[in-house]
Amino acid sequence: MFNSMKPILALIDILIFAFIASIHFYWAFGGRRWSKLAIPTSSGSQQKPLFTPGPLSTMAVGIGLLCFAWILAVKAGFINSSLLSDSAITYISIGIAIIFFLRAIGEFNYVGFFKKIKQTEFGQMDTRYYSPLCLLISFIILVINYY
Repeated sequence: MFNSMKPILALIDILIFAFIASIHFYWAFGGRRWSKLAIPTSSGSQQKPLFTPGPLSTMAVGIGLLCFAWILAVKAGFINSSLLSDSAITYISIGIAIIFFLRAIGEFNYVGFFKKIKQTEFGQMDTRYYSPLCLLISFIILVINYY
Protein backbone atom coordinates (compact mmCIF):
# COMPACT_ATOMS: atom_id res chain seq x y z
CA MET A 1 0.00 0.00 0.00
CA PHE A 2 2.68 2.52 1.03
CA ASN A 3 4.99 1.51 -1.81
CA SER A 4 3.03 3.41 -4.45
CA MET A 5 2.72 6.37 -2.08
CA LYS A 6 6.46 6.70 -1.38
CA PRO A 7 7.11 9.38 -4.02
CA ILE A 8 4.12 11.42 -2.82
CA LEU A 9 5.14 11.08 0.82
CA ALA A 10 8.73 12.00 0.00
CA LEU A 11 7.53 15.04 -1.92
CA ILE A 12 5.46 16.13 1.09
CA ASP A 13 8.55 16.08 3.34
CA ILE A 14 10.71 17.72 0.67
CA LEU A 15 8.21 20.57 0.31
CA ILE A 16 7.94 20.94 4.09
CA PHE A 17 11.73 21.17 4.39
CA ALA A 18 11.94 23.67 1.52
CA PHE A 19 9.19 25.83 3.01
CA ILE A 20 10.72 25.86 6.50
CA ALA A 21 14.16 26.56 4.98
CA SER A 22 12.75 29.54 3.08
CA ILE A 23 11.35 30.96 6.33
CA HIS A 24 14.79 30.60 7.93
CA PHE A 25 16.41 32.39 4.98
CA TYR A 26 13.83 35.17 5.31
CA TRP A 27 14.76 35.55 8.99
CA ALA A 28 18.50 35.33 8.26
CA PHE A 29 18.19 38.26 5.85
CA GLY A 30 16.37 40.43 8.37
CA GLY A 31 12.72 39.39 8.16
CA ARG A 32 10.89 39.44 11.48
CA ARG A 33 7.43 38.07 10.75
CA TRP A 34 6.62 34.96 12.81
CA SER A 35 10.06 35.03 14.47
CA LYS A 36 8.59 35.52 17.97
CA LEU A 37 6.52 32.38 17.50
CA ALA A 38 9.55 30.27 16.58
CA ILE A 39 11.68 30.65 19.71
CA PRO A 40 10.81 29.17 23.12
CA THR A 41 10.28 31.78 25.81
CA SER A 42 10.33 31.79 29.56
CA SER A 43 7.02 31.66 31.33
CA GLY A 44 5.61 34.47 33.42
CA SER A 45 4.45 37.98 32.66
CA GLN A 46 7.60 38.90 30.73
CA GLN A 47 8.13 36.10 28.28
CA LYS A 48 11.79 36.43 27.27
CA PRO A 49 13.33 34.35 24.46
CA LEU A 50 15.52 31.54 25.77
CA PHE A 51 18.05 32.28 23.01
CA THR A 52 18.54 34.74 20.19
CA PRO A 53 19.84 33.13 17.02
CA GLY A 54 21.99 35.26 14.75
CA PRO A 55 21.79 35.46 10.97
CA LEU A 56 24.57 32.89 10.41
CA SER A 57 23.05 30.25 12.66
CA THR A 58 19.62 30.88 11.14
CA MET A 59 21.13 30.53 7.65
CA ALA A 60 22.85 27.31 8.75
CA VAL A 61 19.51 25.85 9.84
CA GLY A 62 18.00 26.79 6.46
CA ILE A 63 20.89 25.14 4.61
CA GLY A 64 20.58 22.05 6.81
CA LEU A 65 16.88 21.78 6.01
CA LEU A 66 17.65 22.00 2.28
CA CYS A 67 20.23 19.23 2.74
CA PHE A 68 17.53 17.12 4.40
CA ALA A 69 15.28 17.78 1.40
CA TRP A 70 18.09 16.75 -0.94
CA ILE A 71 18.67 13.49 0.98
CA LEU A 72 14.98 12.61 0.69
CA ALA A 73 14.93 13.53 -3.01
CA VAL A 74 17.81 11.11 -3.57
CA LYS A 75 16.15 8.46 -1.39
CA ALA A 76 12.90 8.78 -3.36
CA GLY A 77 14.74 8.56 -6.68
CA PHE A 78 13.84 12.07 -7.81
CA ILE A 79 17.52 12.87 -8.34
CA ASN A 80 20.61 10.76 -8.75
CA SER A 81 23.71 11.27 -6.68
CA SER A 82 27.12 9.73 -6.84
CA LEU A 83 28.19 11.64 -3.72
CA LEU A 84 26.77 9.10 -1.29
CA SER A 85 25.97 5.41 -1.50
CA ASP A 86 22.41 4.13 -1.21
CA SER A 87 23.15 2.76 2.25
CA ALA A 88 24.57 6.13 3.39
CA ILE A 89 21.44 7.88 2.10
CA THR A 90 19.31 5.38 4.03
CA TYR A 91 21.28 5.81 7.27
CA ILE A 92 21.25 9.59 6.98
CA SER A 93 17.50 9.66 6.28
CA ILE A 94 16.87 7.45 9.31
CA GLY A 95 19.04 9.85 11.32
CA ILE A 96 16.86 12.73 10.13
CA ALA A 97 13.75 10.80 11.21
CA ILE A 98 15.29 10.25 14.66
CA ILE A 99 16.15 13.96 14.96
CA PHE A 100 12.58 15.00 14.21
CA PHE A 101 11.10 12.28 16.43
CA LEU A 102 13.26 13.48 19.32
CA ARG A 103 12.26 17.08 18.56
CA ALA A 104 8.59 16.03 18.76
CA ILE A 105 9.18 14.40 22.16
CA GLY A 106 11.13 17.46 23.28
CA GLU A 107 13.31 18.28 26.25
CA PHE A 108 10.40 18.22 28.73
CA ASN A 109 10.49 21.91 29.66
CA TYR A 110 9.87 24.24 26.72
CA VAL A 111 9.74 22.09 23.57
CA GLY A 112 7.86 18.98 22.46
CA PHE A 113 4.75 17.06 23.39
CA PHE A 114 5.88 16.52 26.97
CA LYS A 115 6.87 20.13 27.78
CA LYS A 116 5.95 21.70 31.12
CA ILE A 117 5.74 25.29 29.86
CA LYS A 118 2.69 25.23 27.57
CA GLN A 119 1.01 28.57 28.12
CA THR A 120 3.47 30.76 26.17
CA GLU A 121 2.81 31.74 22.55
CA PHE A 122 5.58 29.42 21.44
CA GLY A 123 4.29 26.64 23.70
CA GLN A 124 0.84 26.84 22.15
CA MET A 125 2.24 26.89 18.60
CA ASP A 126 4.53 24.00 19.47
CA THR A 127 1.67 21.89 20.82
CA ARG A 128 -0.64 22.73 17.95
CA TYR A 129 1.74 22.74 14.97
CA TYR A 130 5.49 22.26 15.47
CA SER A 131 5.60 18.99 17.41
CA PRO A 132 2.90 17.27 15.32
CA LEU A 133 4.72 18.40 12.16
CA CYS A 134 7.99 16.95 13.46
CA LEU A 135 6.24 13.67 14.20
CA LEU A 136 4.72 13.64 10.70
CA ILE A 137 8.12 14.31 9.10
CA SER A 138 9.64 11.46 11.09
CA PHE A 139 6.79 9.06 10.26
CA ILE A 140 7.00 9.82 6.54
CA ILE A 141 10.75 9.20 6.47
CA LEU A 142 10.32 5.86 8.25
CA VAL A 143 7.59 4.84 5.79
CA ILE A 144 9.84 5.78 2.87
CA ASN A 145 12.63 3.64 4.32
CA TYR A 146 10.77 0.59 5.56
CA TYR A 147 7.67 0.04 3.44
